[in-house]
Amino acid sequence: MPTINNRKIAYGELILLLALMTSLGALTIDLQLPAMPLILQSFGLTDANQQQWMITAYMFGFAGAQIFYGPISDSVGRKPVLIFGLIVYVLASIACLLADSYWLFLAARGLQGVGAASARIMVNTITRDFFQGNEMAKVTSLVMLIFIMVPVFAPALGSGILLIGDWHLILWAYMFFGVVVMFWSLFRLPESLAIENKKPLRLSQIKIAFVQVVSEPLSMSFAVISGVIFAGFMAYLNAAEQIYSQIYDAKQQFPYLFGGIALFFGLAAFINSKIVMRYGAMQVTFYGMLVLLLANLISLLVVVSYAGIPPLWMFVVMMASINVCIGLAYGNLMAIAMLPLGHVAGMGASVIGMISAILAAGLGIFISQQLKHTLMPIMLGFFITSLIAFVLVYYFRHHPTDELSNLPPDY
Repeated sequence: MPTINNRKIAYGELILLLALMTSLGALTIDLQLPAMPLILQSFGLTDANQQQWMITAYMFGFAGAQIFYGPISDSVGRKPVLIFGLIVYVLASIACLLADSYWLFLAARGLQGVGAASARIMVNTITRDFFQGNEMAKVTSLVMLIFIMVPVFAPALGSGILLIGDWHLILWAYMFFGVVVMFWSLFRLPESLAIENKKPLRLSQIKIAFVQVVSEPLSMSFAVISGVIFAGFMAYLNAAEQIYSQIYDAKQQFPYLFGGIALFFGLAAFINSKIVMRYGAMQVTFYGMLVLLLANLISLLVVVSYAGIPPLWMFVVMMASINVCIGLAYGNLMAIAMLPLGHVAGMGASVIGMISAILAAGLGIFISQQLKHTLMPIMLGFFITSLIAFVLVYYFRHHPTDELSNLPPDY
């Protein structure tokens, strides 16, 4: 049972709390997917592509805030930073509810991202504080297992909420979830950073660490790879409701098709955890990127052959295969990027996370904004981003990753 400063929390309770903290970000995106056109209409807007900014605004806030939470938590502790972020998240959800213009709504969505980022970053640091070695890997695996279920069930839950009320109920759900996690953390979660391990917050040291991170070619390249790979996925996420509801006229089936496809990402991530120790992170990533490139090329050719709109079942198969390839490689990208950064791990994780998330959000919205009446922009975006990623991975394919062999089997 983890204990800090004579306070204890049960192992199972800690796992569940960490999983809820991790899920906050995905829930804030996926729960709202079925309601996006309704939100747009309520603000008097008719261009469906404008609804995509609800996700992108959140992602930009989430990305930009990451770099601050890690260093601050090293100085003041994990719990104050977590509670601060959750307060911001709840207040931002209230601001979304009260917004009288779409642009104010988007600004509040960005603040939701700023708040939710604290939970995401603190999960990593709290886990590292409480556990080490195999136990840390086991905890991370259990947390991710629960997290993976969020995109599977959240859209269907969002649709269920819309059956009993309007889209404002989803914002109330955000507030409720944020308040529950906040008070649960406040009263049950021990401070995981021991007093003797706290570090003074010095801007000069943060600047030095930042320069060291951005000066590492391997780290920056894999931050870019992570960003461009996720950009294709972000484009799909931005446009998913439009694709299923407008292009395929499958609005009722959308939550279940989206959730079913998300399962393949989770399955691939689980498979990766079992094979990465045998074949190595770089090799799994290289072949994952190669298969992803081929899958995207085939998908693009199929879309072209059907004049931009293949049958729905074929699109679902294409997206499932793409999710498998991304799931196989995505979990290794951060591990490889962090290889040269052991001496500045906290800042390294924050910088890499920020760069990859900003790239993904920026490129993703650029791609999805091209969507009109066919799937061509989305599939072309998938192909181009996977081509860029593969070229970079190919360049680094022989880079030694011996340090990753020290990861436990459940990594």
